[in-house]
Amino acid sequence: MSGDNDHAATYRNDPRSTDELLGLALTKDADRDNDDYWHPIAALQYRLPQIIERIQTLSNSSDDKSRDTAATILGQGWVGTKVATDVCAEVLLQMLAQEQSASVLTSIIFALGHLHDPRAVEPLVSLQLHSEARVRYAVVSSLGGCEEKQAIAALIERSADDDQDVRNWATFGLGSQIDTDTPAIREALIARLKEEDDEIRGEALLGLARRGDIRVVAALLKELETHKDDVLRDWILITEAADEIVTHANASASKEWQPVLAKLAALGIGKRDEIQVAINRCTSSPQ
Repeated sequence: MSGDNDHAATYRNDPRSTDELLGLALTKDADRDNDDYWHPIAALQYRLPQIIERIQTLSNSSDDKSRDTAATILGQGWVGTKVATDVCAEVLLQMLAQEQSASVLTSIIFALGHLHDPRAVEPLVSLQLHSEARVRYAVVSSLGGCEEKQAIAALIERSADDDQDVRNWATFGLGSQIDTDTPAIREALIARLKEEDDEIRGEALLGLARRGDIRVVAALLKELETHKDDVLRDWILITEAADEIVTHANASASKEWQPVLAKLAALGIGKRDEIQVAINRCTSSPQ
């Protein structure tokens, strides 16, 4: 936490002028220049209350780079406690409605995701079928944690997207970022168990385990029997799924959890004492 505060103080107290910081942000590239781009951006985000009119003007520029920079500043991704969020969201929504550049559109979507403004849900959902995968990726990323029905429906649809990164983040959004539990969500997660990508399957396993879906037993046993022990122990999603399974096994005391509990205990995955308690409960259950 102190490290975060130190960084905030560094950006907040940056001695460079707004003109200098904007000049850097407009001429540097996020991927190519890294800190030389992001440090000025962060300083400008902390300075936003004093320069918001200037950023609004920048958002109306005919230059793609200027609009992209304005959107990134308005999203305040580096700022813990966001400021002027209503105004920032309004400007971003206006930009979203008329933007044609896929690159700038992506930045606007990510910025809206940082602000968590409920007004953004519907326009973001409307972009889930965009032809550019990077735009769809930004949409599913920004809808993460959103419990609205239309947002969840979009994540379910995009969890079967042609693009692997989009599928991954949509699955993560459904499995771990929301608590809503519906048959449609569970079936979307079940479908992702067929993925070749370990991370997507892991996200699906965790999502099913969090919801206590007994079908996760067979799927997790398959993973436990397929991979080497050291790989499994380092696979954080498997460990998290194990913890969720222990919780549900303790609550239900169902014998159906026994096979996977025994395998987890044998491999040393999860909290050994808690797994043993769950095994004892499921074994002594009259079910």
